[in-house]
Amino acid sequence: VAFLVWGVLIMVLDNVLKPLLMGRGIDVPMLIIFLGAVGGMLLSGIVGLFVGAIVLALGYKLFQTWLNVEPST
Repeated sequence: VAFLVWGVLIMVLDNVLKPLLMGRGIDVPMLIIFLGAVGGMLLSGIVGLFVGAIVLALGYKLFQTWLNVEPST
């Protein structure tokens, strides 16, 4: 029972605090970070939890940059 409570506590802290802390370091909406972390965890487990948020944040920033580039004529 103690292991279950410890595991739930760690899971909640990791899923709530990690997106909050990651979202403050870069100019990406919190929802993008959260969706990347949760989606990565569902697809790839523990590794996806870390990689998913980073990949989605990078994709978001690349997409924002692509939209803001003015065509050169």
